[in-house]
Amino acid sequence: MVFFVQGQYDFKKVVRLATKYFSDVPAVDVVSHRVPPPLYVPEQLTIAKDTHQAHVMIGSRGYHAYDDKRTALYLLNNILGGPGMNSRLNVALRERRGLVYTVESNLTSYTDTGAFCIYFGTDLEDMDTCLRLTYKELKRMRDKKMSPSQLAAAKKQLIGQIGVASDNFENNALGMAKTYLHYHKYESSESVFQRIEALTAEQLLEVANEMFAESYLSTLVYR
Repeated sequence: MVFFVQGQYDFKKVVRLATKYFSDVPAVDVVSHRVPPPLYVPEQLTIAKDTHQAHVMIGSRGYHAYDDKRTALYLLNNILGGPGMNSRLNVALRERRGLVYTVESNLTSYTDTGAFCIYFGTDLEDMDTCLRLTYKELKRMRDKKMSPSQLAAAKKQLIGQIGVASDNFENNALGMAKTYLHYHKYESSESVFQRIEALTAEQLLEVANEMFAESYLSTLVYR
């Protein structure tokens, strides 16, 4: 258990309150035995649903929380389908062609595995076009190294988003506590920014070719 406090609090008071409410909780020496993640085998699955739209997910196993490559994939994910209006999938599918209302990509890292996925919803007759355009953007990220100006802009955007998100004190505290729980240390925002700034175009290209290869991706379609 991690007891985490953020803000201008007297440390002695924090210790006193923690002792008051948690001293009776017995310490338990439990060794955690997680079931190893199964071997990932890409698959293509279509499920018939009585829906107006087709809902499509494309994804793969991502990096776990202790993998040094996760920062590069985090930046690639933001470029591809992050919250910015200039994300490549948003521009290709929504802004230029109006094929979708929502398109996004997400990355989650767990202690022993990870998950990367792309989601979009579109009219049934536009699904194949959206799939083609999505794979086209993934291929572009595998084949073309980012220019220095593109890389600098992508880093600046991600760092700015993290900075804005840190204004949410609850999420900030939960993130810090989670970091301490997993890594047994507190990582400052400045340290995260340094890891992002240290990324090279070559590293991003290597990770893109590993994670975005069509043979490595699974597809789930509800239509």
